[in-house]
Amino acid sequence: MQPEFIVSLDLGTTKVAAAVGEFSDGGMKITGAASLPSDGVKKGMVVDMEAAAACVGMALEKAGRMADVEIQGVCAGFSGPEVRSINSRGVISLPDGRLEVTAADVRKVIDSAGNVVLPGDMEIVDTAVLDFTVDKNRGIKDPVGMAGSRLGVEVHLVTAQAAGVENFVRMLEKIGVDALNLVFQPLACAHSVLTREDMESGCLLIDIGGGITDFALFHGGCVRASGVIPVGGANISRDLAIGLRIPESAAEEIKLRYGLALESLAGEDETVMLPGAHGNSGGEVRKKIIAAIIEPRCEEIFSMIKSSVSATDWFKSIGAGVVLTGGGSRIMGMKSVASQVFGLPARKGTPDGLGGIPGITADESWSAAVGLLLFESDRFGRLERLKSPGRPLGWMFDRLRRIASLFL
Repeated sequence: MQPEFIVSLDLGTTKVAAAVGEFSDGGMKITGAASLPSDGVKKGMVVDMEAAAACVGMALEKAGRMADVEIQGVCAGFSGPEVRSINSRGVISLPDGRLEVTAADVRKVIDSAGNVVLPGDMEIVDTAVLDFTVDKNRGIKDPVGMAGSRLGVEVHLVTAQAAGVENFVRMLEKIGVDALNLVFQPLACAHSVLTREDMESGCLLIDIGGGITDFALFHGGCVRASGVIPVGGANISRDLAIGLRIPESAAEEIKLRYGLALESLAGEDETVMLPGAHGNSGGEVRKKIIAAIIEPRCEEIFSMIKSSVSATDWFKSIGAGVVLTGGGSRIMGMKSVASQVFGLPARKGTPDGLGGIPGITADESWSAAVGLLLFESDRFGRLERLKSPGRPLGWMFDRLRRIASLFL
């Protein structure tokens, strides 16, 4: 069978990552990937269309060349400080004389749940189905074929500023690429770093990026709450630049090489040499000072998230703890700070579920790009089952041909 492809795009404040997933012989593997410094993006939003298009185009071209494909469309992650999420319910009555739920009924009730009143500048960008109700039977995952007279659904709606979404789409159009699907960043990450058991027993996923931090709370196999805080790894670098009086580029290097999220992890006599301007030495500094600058910002990030989720019943019954991912989670001691703030066990989450290119599955910064590939392949499978249960892959591959085509 001729291979088919899915392409993911993770455009962040500090990094743009693109990955190509190839379907062949019933499985998928990564055959192309590229990561470059991003430009024209601030806190997850496109602020300079030309600059953003240039860096995205370079990343997609490099990933496409590695995979030997020409990229035409992408499944892209999105986020931003104005992203908001809500849970909504919808219900429909089945036509008189018919007591069996069909795929058309499922699509109709999901649409009804999305009929919510939003501010004029906001729009629904992502919809996650939580569960269905057939008559008085709750907690149903797939109602098609079940008997009943009323069908209900609860969905998790992610909304974003319409202008921000439009700017992202137009940026891609500048390089001749279609945005075939937009997925809220932490929902994509969940597909690559969480297990089914994590989602069932309850966990809080935190994706620490450069300019922002996304989070999603899962329980019973579904996302129950999600959001964004406007603080990320770049804030830690700026804190170091100010506190140590060094350039931000030097502060970023210090953070990555010597950063500690807990002051108690630094030895009393440990020192590091600071890079100065124009390559000159900036003198020595104790690692305890570096950690003392970083620790309060890490506590702030987790405290802001806790204030958003701690009042929910789902948070009170979390069984799998906190999972940290994203490039900002690499700082040593970050797990300990998270555990202290939330009062829960915390661990790192790295992308899993796909092979192909060594190194990606051990790197937290690739969680979103890999998760987008897995999310999109799962979504195609779900849509195909709703559309035509007898053809599990045909319609999916018709759709995939819009994403990438083999070089001739």
